[in-house]
Amino acid sequence: MERTLPNNPDFDTVKTAVLHAKVLREGHFVFANGGHGNIKLEMDKLWESSQDLDLVLHALAQACLILNSDIVLGVPTGGQRLANALGERKLIEVPVLQLERIPGTKQDFRFKQDSDQEVAQQARRPCVVEDVVTTLSSVARVVRLLKPNLQDIHSLAIWRRGVVSEEYRKGVTDHYLVEQELPVFSREGCVYCMFS
Repeated sequence: MERTLPNNPDFDTVKTAVLHAKVLREGHFVFANGGHGNIKLEMDKLWESSQDLDLVLHALAQACLILNSDIVLGVPTGGQRLANALGERKLIEVPVLQLERIPGTKQDFRFKQDSDQEVAQQARRPCVVEDVVTTLSSVARVVRLLKPNLQDIHSLAIWRRGVVSEEYRKGVTDHYLVEQELPVFSREGCVYCMFS
């Protein structure tokens, strides 16, 4: 189930900050799900613009507070980088737990330490942070590491760029600072592929 965060002036400026950091890239892109697009969000660019990054991190921290999160986990790698920054800058006062990708996989994750897994599974309101969400599949892979039938799990992303798949919403309530879908085409409908 998706719940929109309350309207807040800080959240209104997040899209402007993200765009100011020049994260939108034009070209021909083939995404992990096989879709083709002419616009891509490159959130790594946000880290090159300290003022814009600061604004986004403060909005994420405020959202974690509104959600009453008692731990924060980040989806490797972009979400984990954001979660770590929230903790390192002391913008949140709850534990930030460390996840990593299982080598040789794209969306299989594990806790870096067994103690983090114990803390995560005992939390009441975990928050899973991600930079960009298309279908919510990466967040769903983190939720599998938790106890969705016993916990009130929330996910929080900077930007939702695609249509979330209902199957990935099981056990998690998803929230976004910016929701703007970016066009995705099939290979057959891709202008770049037709003429190459």
